[in-house]
Amino acid sequence: MYKSALHGWLRHLDFILWDEFSLFLAILLTGRIVSLAGVPLAEPNPFGIIMLLLVINLSLMIASDSLSTVIQNDGWKEFKITLRHSFFLLSSTILGLLVRDGRIAYPRVALFIGFVLYLAFSYVTRVLWRRVVVKRERKKETQKSLLVVTYERYAHDVVGRFKQYAFGRYAINGLVLIDRDATGETIDGIPVVASLDGAADYICRSWIDEVLFFRSSLDEPAQPLIALCREMALTLHFYSPVQGVDERKQVISWIAGFQVLSANLNTMSLHDAFLKRAFDLCIGVVGSFMALAALAILGPIIKKASPGPLLFKQVRIGENGKKFVIYKIRSMHTDADRRKEELEKLNSHKDGMLFKMDFDPRVIGNRLMPDGTQRVGIGDFIRRTHLDELPQFFNVLRGDMSVVGTRPPTVDEWEKYQYHHRARLSIRPGMTGLWQINRGKDIMPFDEVVRLDTEYISNWSVSGDVRIIAKTFAAIIRSIKI
Repeated sequence: MYKSALHGWLRHLDFILWDEFSLFLAILLTGRIVSLAGVPLAEPNPFGIIMLLLVINLSLMIASDSLSTVIQNDGWKEFKITLRHSFFLLSSTILGLLVRDGRIAYPRVALFIGFVLYLAFSYVTRVLWRRVVVKRERKKETQKSLLVVTYERYAHDVVGRFKQYAFGRYAINGLVLIDRDATGETIDGIPVVASLDGAADYICRSWIDEVLFFRSSLDEPAQPLIALCREMALTLHFYSPVQGVDERKQVISWIAGFQVLSANLNTMSLHDAFLKRAFDLCIGVVGSFMALAALAILGPIIKKASPGPLLFKQVRIGENGKKFVIYKIRSMHTDADRRKEELEKLNSHKDGMLFKMDFDPRVIGNRLMPDGTQRVGIGDFIRRTHLDELPQFFNVLRGDMSVVGTRPPTVDEWEKYQYHHRARLSIRPGMTGLWQINRGKDIMPFDEVVRLDTEYISNWSVSGDVRIIAKTFAAIIRSIKI
């Protein structure tokens, strides 16, 4: 009978318990040290603050999945991960104190001592417990004996992946090659134990817990062996990725009770989706207040320079083709859309897939003087400082957009899309992204825009979103010329 392994943070419950003990010990020692030093550390509810810190630490470990590679990490990499987690815990603690008391109620020296002690205890327990786990898991009797049936060209890959990712759960005790009889040879230290025809006899009389058919379950040569393995009631695993799809982006899922292989440019777990949405909501709330402040300040100026609505509303194309209304602070005259066609010849994107102009006369305050000089006004300032995009935080809160993603196209741009262009619509559009932080974005060919968006989707991560936001702020500062 097949026994499934633990997934997610439960795999490292032992490390989590040791980390919580490290924090508890650090809190107690911190209190003792500052007490001996004569530093006042009055806390009306010490038990409550300890429990709160333990809950915050547990939540951070689960949310960040900081223990996901604790078994594979070397000492230096684990130290960096532990340092980052300790810093997040310190920041969360300070934020919690500010919310509770309106100030940081503890001496800075106490927070610093607690931070250092927790970092030391957490790192030492991770390293020492990892040694215990490694020693225990390397005992042969704790691992499942696995036979891998595959083609010779894939043998190196599958052995390497098991050494990297399947530590402690499986031991590959043998290989069977489909395309030739290599019995007696070794591949990356793993023996080829039988030919395809003799594999069933070997399995019947050897210690084999499970069999993995790697890229071979749909091939006719392996079908007789699969049937015999079923007769022996062995647990069988099949890995046969869909042709033409990146094998790293496939997951098993369920649709109406059917187990299916789901594939896309990338996959996002519930954990990742929660983090991205929480990230959007946190920034969206702050950004929405900024948008309201900008509207209050800029509203009278815009109204005076160009009568009309303060907010510009436009239908855009969102995730997978869903239409939504985007909000911006109006920086153009109300007839901007009507004049777009007559200005198309001045578009810096000659393919017509995007519309950009170096000097747009539709912008409020922009004027071409009789001597040919260009004058700009409030509209240009709003666009250069990207203040016009602040109301898009309302779209973020509504769920139409994300803070980081791909630029949502207009309806007329979308109608010109070819098949490969649609790839950039496979995620929720964003206020900023890889294309937006590129210095040559205004003259970049649209296919290059699609390449950048596809690259972002394929390699998405929360840390990547943070880097893009940081570069966006840097790009905005560079563009401001007062």
